[in-house]
Amino acid sequence: MFFNSIHFLFFLPIVVFLYYSFKPKYRWIILLIASYYFYMVWKPIYILLIILSTLIDYYCSLKMGNYEEKKLRKPYVIISIVSNLLILITFKYFNFFNIAAHDLASLLGIEYAVSYLNVLLPMGISFYTFQTMSYSLDVYKGNIKPEKHLGKFALYVTFFPQLVAGPIERAKNLLSQFHFDFKYNHEQTVSGVRLIMWGLFKKIVIADQLSSMVNHVYGNPEASQGFSIYFASLLFAQQIYCDFSGYSDIAQGSARIMGVKLMDNFNFPFYATSYNNFWGRWHTSLMQWFRDYIMFPLVRKKWKWQSVFMTVFLISGLWHGADWTFIIWGIINGFFVIYSKASSDFRARMIVKLGIDKYPKTRHFLQILAVVNIFSIFGLFFPARSMADAKILIANYFKGWSDLVGNLIANENGFRQEVLYLGKDVDTFTIIILFFILFEIIQWKMSKSSVDNFFINKPRWQAWSIYLFFIFSIIIMSNIEETPFIYFQF
Repeated sequence: MFFNSIHFLFFLPIVVFLYYSFKPKYRWIILLIASYYFYMVWKPIYILLIILSTLIDYYCSLKMGNYEEKKLRKPYVIISIVSNLLILITFKYFNFFNIAAHDLASLLGIEYAVSYLNVLLPMGISFYTFQTMSYSLDVYKGNIKPEKHLGKFALYVTFFPQLVAGPIERAKNLLSQFHFDFKYNHEQTVSGVRLIMWGLFKKIVIADQLSSMVNHVYGNPEASQGFSIYFASLLFAQQIYCDFSGYSDIAQGSARIMGVKLMDNFNFPFYATSYNNFWGRWHTSLMQWFRDYIMFPLVRKKWKWQSVFMTVFLISGLWHGADWTFIIWGIINGFFVIYSKASSDFRARMIVKLGIDKYPKTRHFLQILAVVNIFSIFGLFFPARSMADAKILIANYFKGWSDLVGNLIANENGFRQEVLYLGKDVDTFTIIILFFILFEIIQWKMSKSSVDNFFINKPRWQAWSIYLFFIFSIIIMSNIEETPFIYFQF
């Protein structure tokens, strides 16, 4: 079920009504049934994978809870981790590694006949797998006690607002909340509805509109050159941010209505002034997962920090998708994070030497501009549909720049519509850009406080004017068919 669907528009109020209609001790049942239904709308049979993962981790955690010594817990944490990874590898990575093995065997002249596994990738498998693994690892380390209530543990694994695209929650935060007695809170409900509305605005009015422009280039790389590739890459960075952070806002808002607090997954990453800081603001639940379960253990093993960062981003690339494009994307981001960290002192000296430090607003703007461009331009591997397409895009990127201005002015054969408007007519392009500029103005104001404060600090007539504007914009800009969230594929 998609958050941007009519189905969800009816589903959420029904769940909330039933949730508050039952006594607190039974509410977990409503949420668990709703969560299973939410996932089964997509592909009913795959709920068995989630149930299997839930039962394995529940059993292993209980067994670990019987022992004080880590060495006695170790066999059970290994069973839990290996089981989860086997499920993930089988459904997400088997074909990738199988094809790589086949190509290597062909290169070496060895016969290789393992067949392709024809299965559909379970929606959100990387998210709930990492969430359950973090639980097992925390129980193993003694950071938390094992949950004895199977139903509430199953709810932790499948809580529908964040089931398929995060945030990747920790048991210490999310699971503990299912033991509380929630009482209806009007202000909390209004706050949750605001977040849902803001998330839908990001997704439908911004991300979905930019999507067709991005696809105009990345869906036909042979016909694209220089500026159009650069522009589409900038737009994709904004598209994926609005798409993913929009999902996170809707997830947080939906949970908040029911008294559940989910962690923030984004902290205005495109206002970061260094690439290292950018990744501290982007998809924070995943980056914190990597920090706690990969970075810290490697640091304790005396790995050099450069190797630690590169390992994390290599795994991050593979986490996003079973394709060489994602692996290369991860390596590139790892390189720039390492460079950002290693060159911070040098860049600070250069800023002073060039006199830019005397103009803090200009310096701030240039730093943000650099981060946005690095993420966008070198992130072209992410939206590229294959390595072949990525190679074409890189080759074509250096074409067409010398005569760009002249061709835009002459506009022969619809050049302007093809290169600047990315397939849109001038009126549609103008509307999309105006909406995006408005979004940036609102987001900048929100970054100074919060979504709630953006509305609370305004007179009621102004707040309601903005509410109605958002609602009508969402309705008018909605597509006939719901556009899936990008991160559902992970």
